[in-house]
Amino acid sequence: MAAVDVTVPDFAEGAKSIKLRQWFVKVGDSVKKDEVLAEAATDKISVDIESPVSGTVVSLLAEEGDRVEVGQKIAELEG
Repeated sequence: MAAVDVTVPDFAEGAKSIKLRQWFVKVGDSVKKDEVLAEAATDKISVDIESPVSGTVVSLLAEEGDRVEVGQKIAELEG
């Protein structure tokens, strides 16, 4: 099994960061491809961060309330 990074998607043209509002998974959870792992938000929009693969959550690298950058690695899956 290979490690797969979960990164903050490019959610709006010109936007550089977003606040991580809530995790829906914890380390050790099994997830399916496209399952929503977390929600992030700005004042105007809410963004679901989805799993790129089916696998197991190995680490969560950002905390709820953190401001995260587009492209930043926020979790790692074993897929």
